[in-house]
Amino acid sequence: MTDMALESLFIGTPFVFLFMLGSWQQVSAIRALTKRAYYDPLSKVFNRQTFIGRLKRALPKSRTGLLLLMDVDHFKRINDQYGHAAGDRCIEAIGHRLNWHLRLEDLAGRIGGEEFAVFLADVSEEHGKTVAVRLGQPVSFTDPSAKEHLTVTLSVGAVWAQSDVSFEKQLVAADDALYVAKSLGRAQLRFADGSEAIALSSQSELTSEDYAGVERRTNSKIELAARQ
Repeated sequence: MTDMALESLFIGTPFVFLFMLGSWQQVSAIRALTKRAYYDPLSKVFNRQTFIGRLKRALPKSRTGLLLLMDVDHFKRINDQYGHAAGDRCIEAIGHRLNWHLRLEDLAGRIGGEEFAVFLADVSEEHGKTVAVRLGQPVSFTDPSAKEHLTVTLSVGAVWAQSDVSFEKQLVAADDALYVAKSLGRAQLRFADGSEAIALSSQSELTSEDYAGVERRTNSKIELAARQ
Protein backbone atom coordinates (compact mmCIF):
# COMPACT_ATOMS: atom_id res chain seq x y z
CA MET A 1 0.00 0.00 0.00
CA THR A 2 1.40 3.38 -0.99
CA ASP A 3 2.01 6.22 1.40
CA MET A 4 -0.80 8.19 -0.28
CA ALA A 5 -3.25 5.32 0.22
CA LEU A 6 -2.26 4.97 3.85
CA GLU A 7 -2.71 8.69 4.36
CA SER A 8 -6.18 8.58 2.77
CA LEU A 9 -7.16 5.66 4.97
CA PHE A 10 -5.87 7.42 8.07
CA ILE A 11 -7.76 10.60 7.22
CA GLY A 12 -10.98 8.89 6.13
CA THR A 13 -11.46 6.42 8.99
CA PRO A 14 -12.56 9.03 11.59
CA PHE A 15 -15.17 10.40 9.17
CA VAL A 16 -16.60 6.91 8.58
CA PHE A 17 -16.77 6.40 12.34
CA LEU A 18 -18.49 9.76 12.82
CA PHE A 19 -20.98 8.94 10.04
CA MET A 20 -21.84 5.60 11.65
CA LEU A 21 -22.15 7.22 15.07
CA GLY A 22 -24.42 9.91 13.66
CA SER A 23 -26.64 7.29 11.99
CA TRP A 24 -26.93 5.34 15.24
CA GLN A 25 -27.79 8.50 17.16
CA GLN A 26 -30.40 9.39 14.54
CA VAL A 27 -32.06 5.99 14.86
CA SER A 28 -32.06 6.33 18.66
CA ALA A 29 -33.58 9.81 18.41
CA ILE A 30 -36.32 8.58 16.06
CA ARG A 31 -37.13 5.72 18.43
CA ALA A 32 -37.33 8.11 21.39
CA LEU A 33 -39.60 10.51 19.47
CA THR A 34 -41.81 7.63 18.38
CA LYS A 35 -42.18 6.47 21.99
CA ARG A 36 -43.28 9.92 23.11
CA ALA A 37 -45.64 10.48 20.17
CA TYR A 38 -47.38 7.11 20.02
CA TYR A 39 -46.93 5.31 23.32
CA ASP A 40 -48.14 5.65 26.88
CA PRO A 41 -44.96 6.07 28.97
CA LEU A 42 -46.08 3.78 31.81
CA SER A 43 -47.63 0.82 30.05
CA LYS A 44 -45.56 0.99 26.83
CA VAL A 45 -48.68 0.37 24.74
CA PHE A 46 -50.30 2.88 22.38
CA ASN A 47 -51.77 6.03 23.91
CA ARG A 48 -55.48 6.70 23.37
CA GLN A 49 -55.11 8.89 20.29
CA THR A 50 -52.83 6.43 18.51
CA PHE A 51 -54.94 3.40 19.40
CA ILE A 52 -58.16 5.00 18.13
CA GLY A 53 -56.47 6.06 14.92
CA ARG A 54 -55.06 2.58 14.27
CA LEU A 55 -58.37 0.97 15.20
CA LYS A 56 -60.25 3.08 12.65
CA ARG A 57 -57.94 1.77 9.95
CA ALA A 58 -57.88 -1.84 11.16
CA LEU A 59 -61.59 -2.53 11.69
CA PRO A 60 -62.72 -2.26 8.04
CA LYS A 61 -59.91 -4.62 6.99
CA SER A 62 -60.52 -7.32 9.58
CA ARG A 63 -63.08 -10.01 8.90
CA THR A 64 -62.90 -11.79 12.25
CA GLY A 65 -61.32 -9.33 14.67
CA LEU A 66 -62.12 -9.10 18.39
CA LEU A 67 -62.25 -5.79 20.27
CA LEU A 68 -61.67 -5.85 24.04
CA LEU A 69 -62.08 -3.16 26.68
CA MET A 70 -60.33 -3.99 29.96
CA ASP A 71 -60.68 -2.22 33.29
CA VAL A 72 -58.77 -2.78 36.55
CA ASP A 73 -61.14 -3.71 39.36
CA HIS A 74 -60.97 -1.46 42.45
CA PHE A 75 -57.95 0.43 41.10
CA LYS A 76 -58.72 3.41 43.33
CA ARG A 77 -58.15 1.22 46.38
CA ILE A 78 -54.60 0.53 45.19
CA ASN A 79 -53.82 4.23 44.91
CA ASP A 80 -55.56 5.08 48.19
CA GLN A 81 -54.07 2.27 50.26
CA TYR A 82 -50.60 1.86 48.76
CA GLY A 83 -49.97 5.13 46.93
CA HIS A 84 -49.69 6.16 43.30
CA ALA A 85 -46.31 4.44 42.88
CA ALA A 86 -48.06 1.10 43.43
CA GLY A 87 -50.75 2.13 40.95
CA ASP A 88 -48.04 2.90 38.41
CA ARG A 89 -46.53 -0.56 38.94
CA CYS A 90 -49.95 -2.07 38.30
CA ILE A 91 -50.29 -0.20 34.99
CA GLU A 92 -46.77 -1.24 34.00
CA ALA A 93 -47.52 -4.90 34.75
CA ILE A 94 -50.64 -4.85 32.57
CA GLY A 95 -48.67 -3.25 29.74
CA HIS A 96 -46.02 -5.96 30.05
CA ARG A 97 -48.69 -8.65 29.75
CA LEU A 98 -50.24 -7.09 26.66
CA ASN A 99 -46.89 -6.65 24.93
CA TRP A 100 -45.91 -10.21 25.79
CA HIS A 101 -49.02 -11.99 24.53
CA LEU A 102 -50.03 -9.91 21.51
CA ARG A 103 -48.75 -10.23 17.95
CA LEU A 104 -47.25 -7.34 15.98
CA GLU A 105 -50.47 -7.07 13.94
CA ASP A 106 -52.65 -6.72 17.07
CA LEU A 107 -53.33 -3.38 18.75
CA ALA A 108 -53.18 -2.46 22.43
CA GLY A 109 -53.69 0.94 24.03
CA ARG A 110 -54.18 2.62 27.36
CA ILE A 111 -57.30 4.67 26.75
CA GLY A 112 -57.97 5.88 30.31
CA GLY A 113 -56.46 5.89 33.77
CA GLU A 114 -56.93 2.17 34.42
CA GLU A 115 -58.68 1.23 31.20
CA PHE A 116 -57.06 -0.57 28.27
CA ALA A 117 -58.26 -1.55 24.82
CA VAL A 118 -57.09 -4.42 22.63
CA PHE A 119 -57.88 -5.35 19.05
CA LEU A 120 -57.07 -8.90 17.93
CA ALA A 121 -56.86 -8.87 14.16
CA ASP A 122 -58.21 -11.76 12.08
CA VAL A 123 -58.66 -14.35 14.82
CA SER A 124 -61.02 -17.31 14.96
CA GLU A 125 -63.70 -17.37 17.64
CA GLU A 126 -61.87 -20.06 19.58
CA HIS A 127 -58.48 -18.35 19.44
CA GLY A 128 -59.97 -14.93 20.19
CA LYS A 129 -61.66 -16.21 23.35
CA THR A 130 -58.49 -17.99 24.45
CA VAL A 131 -56.39 -14.85 24.12
CA ALA A 132 -59.06 -12.68 25.75
CA VAL A 133 -59.16 -14.98 28.79
CA ARG A 134 -55.36 -15.04 28.98
CA LEU A 135 -55.13 -11.24 28.87
CA GLY A 136 -57.86 -10.86 31.49
CA GLN A 137 -56.30 -13.01 34.20
CA PRO A 138 -55.46 -11.35 37.56
CA VAL A 139 -52.27 -9.30 37.45
CA SER A 140 -49.54 -9.45 40.10
CA PHE A 141 -47.07 -6.67 40.86
CA THR A 142 -44.99 -5.37 43.76
CA ASP A 143 -45.64 -2.33 45.91
CA PRO A 144 -42.32 -0.44 45.57
CA SER A 145 -42.47 1.13 49.05
CA ALA A 146 -43.33 -1.93 51.14
CA LYS A 147 -42.13 -4.61 48.69
CA GLU A 148 -45.53 -6.24 49.18
CA HIS A 149 -46.84 -8.58 46.52
CA LEU A 150 -50.22 -7.33 45.24
CA THR A 151 -52.78 -8.72 42.82
CA VAL A 152 -55.67 -7.08 40.97
CA THR A 153 -58.44 -8.58 38.89
CA LEU A 154 -59.68 -7.30 35.54
CA SER A 155 -63.10 -6.95 33.99
CA VAL A 156 -63.32 -7.28 30.21
CA GLY A 157 -65.98 -6.37 27.66
CA ALA A 158 -65.71 -7.81 24.15
CA VAL A 159 -67.33 -7.43 20.74
CA TRP A 160 -66.64 -9.28 17.49
CA ALA A 161 -65.56 -6.84 14.80
CA GLN A 162 -67.89 -6.09 11.92
CA SER A 163 -66.44 -4.29 8.90
CA ASP A 164 -69.82 -2.74 8.04
CA VAL A 165 -70.37 -1.24 11.53
CA SER A 166 -68.73 2.03 12.58
CA PHE A 167 -65.91 1.82 15.07
CA GLU A 168 -67.84 4.17 17.40
CA LYS A 169 -70.74 1.69 17.65
CA GLN A 170 -68.37 -1.19 18.24
CA LEU A 171 -66.57 0.71 20.99
CA VAL A 172 -69.94 1.44 22.62
CA ALA A 173 -70.91 -2.25 22.37
CA ALA A 174 -67.65 -3.33 24.03
CA ASP A 175 -68.08 -0.65 26.70
CA ASP A 176 -71.62 -1.84 27.41
CA ALA A 177 -70.33 -5.40 27.81
CA LEU A 178 -67.63 -4.11 30.16
CA TYR A 179 -70.30 -2.32 32.22
CA VAL A 180 -72.21 -5.59 32.56
CA ALA A 181 -69.03 -7.38 33.68
CA LYS A 182 -68.36 -4.69 36.31
CA SER A 183 -71.96 -4.63 37.50
CA LEU A 184 -72.38 -8.39 37.86
CA GLY A 185 -69.38 -9.21 40.00
CA ARG A 186 -66.21 -8.07 38.18
CA ALA A 187 -63.28 -10.38 37.30
CA GLN A 188 -65.12 -11.71 34.26
CA LEU A 189 -65.24 -11.52 30.47
CA ARG A 190 -68.53 -10.51 28.90
CA PHE A 191 -69.39 -10.45 25.20
CA ALA A 192 -71.70 -7.89 23.62
CA ASP A 193 -73.79 -10.69 22.09
CA GLY A 194 -74.95 -11.69 25.59
CA SER A 195 -73.21 -15.08 25.63
CA GLU A 196 -72.33 -16.66 28.96
CA ALA A 197 -69.78 -14.87 31.12
CA ILE A 198 -66.28 -16.32 31.50
CA ALA A 199 -64.70 -16.06 34.95
CA LEU A 200 -61.21 -14.55 35.10
CA SER A 201 -59.72 -15.94 38.27
CA SER A 202 -56.45 -17.77 37.55
CA GLN A 203 -53.26 -15.94 38.43
CA SER A 204 -50.51 -15.52 35.84
CA GLU A 205 -47.08 -13.98 36.30
CA LEU A 206 -44.15 -13.18 34.02
CA THR A 207 -40.63 -14.38 34.73
CA SER A 208 -37.50 -12.26 34.32
CA GLU A 209 -36.90 -13.98 30.98
CA ASP A 210 -40.43 -13.06 29.92
CA TYR A 211 -39.77 -9.42 30.77
CA ALA A 212 -36.67 -9.46 28.55
CA GLY A 213 -38.86 -10.80 25.77
CA VAL A 214 -41.38 -8.04 26.44
CA GLU A 215 -38.68 -5.42 25.94
CA ARG A 216 -37.62 -6.93 22.62
CA ARG A 217 -41.20 -7.14 21.40
CA THR A 218 -41.95 -3.58 22.50
CA ASN A 219 -38.92 -2.25 20.61
CA SER A 220 -40.01 -4.16 17.50
CA LYS A 221 -43.48 -2.62 17.73
CA ILE A 222 -42.01 0.87 18.16
CA GLU A 223 -39.83 0.44 15.08
CA LEU A 224 -42.87 -0.84 13.13
CA ALA A 225 -44.97 2.13 14.28
CA ALA A 226 -42.26 4.56 13.15
CA ARG A 227 -42.48 3.14 9.61
CA GLN A 228 -46.29 3.31 9.38
